[in-house]
Amino acid sequence: MVLGLCLLSGCAGKSDVPSDSGGGGGGQAQSGETAAENAAVKDEVTVVLKGEPSNIDPHGNTELVAMTTQVQIFETLVKKDEEGNIVPSLAESWEQVDDKTIRFKLRDNVYFHNGEKMTADDVVYTIQRATKKPSSASIFASFDAENTKAVDELTVDVATKAPFAAVYNYLTSTRGGIVSKKAVEEMGDDQFGRSPVGTGPFAFDNWVSGTSITLKRNDNYWGEKPAYSTLTLKFITETANRALEIESGNADIVLDPDTGDLDRLAETDGLKVVSGDSYGMSYIVFSMDDKVLSDVRIRQALSLALDLDSLVETVYGNYATVSESVMPSTVFSYKSQGRHEYNVEKAKELLAEAGYGNGLTIELNLPNGSEQQNIGVIAQNMWKEIGVTANISTASTSEIIAAGRRGDNQVTIMAATYSTGDPGHALADFDTRSDGFFRPVDKKIDELLDKGSAAYDTAERAAVYEELQDYIYHQYYMIGVANKTVNYVITDKVQNFYCDPGDIPSFAGVTVTE
Repeated sequence: MVLGLCLLSGCAGKSDVPSDSGGGGGGQAQSGETAAENAAVKDEVTVVLKGEPSNIDPHGNTELVAMTTQVQIFETLVKKDEEGNIVPSLAESWEQVDDKTIRFKLRDNVYFHNGEKMTADDVVYTIQRATKKPSSASIFASFDAENTKAVDELTVDVATKAPFAAVYNYLTSTRGGIVSKKAVEEMGDDQFGRSPVGTGPFAFDNWVSGTSITLKRNDNYWGEKPAYSTLTLKFITETANRALEIESGNADIVLDPDTGDLDRLAETDGLKVVSGDSYGMSYIVFSMDDKVLSDVRIRQALSLALDLDSLVETVYGNYATVSESVMPSTVFSYKSQGRHEYNVEKAKELLAEAGYGNGLTIELNLPNGSEQQNIGVIAQNMWKEIGVTANISTASTSEIIAAGRRGDNQVTIMAATYSTGDPGHALADFDTRSDGFFRPVDKKIDELLDKGSAAYDTAERAAVYEELQDYIYHQYYMIGVANKTVNYVITDKVQNFYCDPGDIPSFAGVTVTE
């Protein structure tokens, strides 16, 4: 039995000033030991995902399982090293031309999996496409597609609509994965999403619907090539079956294990549980344009009725801490609001003041994941104590998000990972100009988001986002539930595995000994 701990020095708030030279890996920190130089290694690595992506186009969806697949296939202009610093990837250097333009110099030896050389035209096409596609438009809303232009074959000016301090963090997102202009135009979006073409260490090989995706090593890769030839990503939705897959020797790495299984798996011979801080949190969110919930007293009462200490311990055990704000504690400029207040009598008083002293019924729409449903059932029981009946319905995460955008969610529970590590990303769903499923209506939040986005001075920027956290927290637009860890189960033959605070690990550097 081994319990591994990822020392995620790159998780907490870092300087917003990036380095423009040097190497480095992805935004991940090491767990495990490097394989002995001459050790025999397996030629196929098998990873279990919690579900099947709808597609693996970087601009095609917001599913974590899709992003985990994309990061093996696609690369970004810049990336984060294991300490969270911005370092080169497909761009070898860059300079700030003015407060709205960055000039990137591209590597001269990068080829897509279809054999086409990557050029500035592909970068321009990628950013223009990312600003238009629904699944990436919110992340790229600050980018100026019209003024992002190729200077020459290997030089590109990336423009933003206004000064944008977090530009480098956003470019590290999987939505910033550079796509082949020729491949997308020839294949069309649907086919590209099922058989994508990138520049990364692995190339797409095969997709068996309902079962797995197979990737093959890119032997023409410009960087260090993987030590094995085949990466198989299996789809197993049931948490118990994911655990069984690695216990029975049919997998090397399992993502998204149920936290209730982790202590048992850590005691299992031949397995390791690897955990680290993350950019992830779970939360309860109220539709901001719902007539009943527009009364802040009702939102506050629902918050006061929750014993979050008990709830988080029951759902997560030792693998999360109680949230004390409206974004994860690892995100830049995080500000604790203090311990969550649990006060049933005060909650009842607020409901009575709001005209619901005889009871209230709300609709609680939950994604199918066990995590959110476990939180929902506990919250449902706690709300009963103050006379609130929560009717639970369930659907897929994508359906819940779509329903929220239509205004069909009253209350929902989500688990989100803000892979950029940026507060503007973590709070973006509150922006009234977004297509957010929170149904945002508060223009004061827009003003503070804009002010924080434009502030290049780190201290000034942090102060703005701290003010914004104060405001959202005391409006009770959401209830932060838990700051989560990223958790993985691996066999003791897996080496060079890095857990990622964005929960999107690369497997390119992994080796599995025979």
